[in-house]
Amino acid sequence: MTLSRRNLLGAALALPVLAGCGNEAATASSGRKKVRLTYGAISVPKTRGVFEKTLHDQGIDVEWVGPFPNHAPTLQAVATNTADFSFGGSSTPADQALLSGNKLVYVAWASSKPRTSSIIVRPESGITGVKDLAGKNVAVNKAGLGEFLLVAALEKYGVPRDSVTFTYLNPPDAAPAFGSGKVDAWSIWSGPLELAEVQYRAKRIFTDGDELDRQIDFSTYLVREDYAEKESDTIRKVIAAYKAEQDWANANPAEAQKIGNAVSKYPQAVIDRLVSAKVQVSWSLINDDGIAQLQAGADWLTEHKVLSGKIQIADHAVKL
Repeated sequence: MTLSRRNLLGAALALPVLAGCGNEAATASSGRKKVRLTYGAISVPKTRGVFEKTLHDQGIDVEWVGPFPNHAPTLQAVATNTADFSFGGSSTPADQALLSGNKLVYVAWASSKPRTSSIIVRPESGITGVKDLAGKNVAVNKAGLGEFLLVAALEKYGVPRDSVTFTYLNPPDAAPAFGSGKVDAWSIWSGPLELAEVQYRAKRIFTDGDELDRQIDFSTYLVREDYAEKESDTIRKVIAAYKAEQDWANANPAEAQKIGNAVSKYPQAVIDRLVSAKVQVSWSLINDDGIAQLQAGADWLTEHKVLSGKIQIADHAVKL
């Protein structure tokens, strides 16, 4: 995939100003389709070149829209018809976007093993465990994976939520805040996580896959409702091409990281950490299992007040 959602970011990024424009699904002259795809700081499908050729050979031309630092702004781009697909990011902001009234639907989902997203601290912080976070401030992305992970950690270790300051920052702003000590801890996914370990000697005090017995937050693709109605064949072909890229990355992690590093320019120590994690990501079009798992995750997020209300995933999912 895109080195998986959790490997997307390591450096500060500026969001582009995107002009809203309609998508001509087929040009009158050639009958070809065009699909507008959002992407992150590191995108193996965009950089490797196989993905675009695969779709081109099926009559679909790709326009890349981005880069984006995390999933929430890609959802806005899709909702406002600046793009057609969100980029395979966290289901937590996707659920919140749906609760906020955006006319989007889930079309694909993925699970990851191992789950490496973590809460990290600098060694000089004096923080050695989750219980030490009381009275501290922690950087998280609002209604996203970072916030979910912090809430789960505080609950597991009996730390009152109101004793911790949630500092809402997207990764490009959270990274320098963490490095300079403006925040005491950072709840973050792979990529920025390993970079912080190398740059700031960051230590993990809570890791998703080690601490939680099930996955709550999933990687997801969403499109507009009207796009799903009109372009089901295009959606199937795009997701199949993404899945093929992820299968290749799963089988060739070192080469995938090398391709990603052409953009990220990570130190070799970061690349080594990413490769050694051996993360395997499994993508699928939305199916009954996906709806059930996304619903279980959404119910947890609602119960823990990460989401603003209750959501029925089946009402916002399309099986193709």
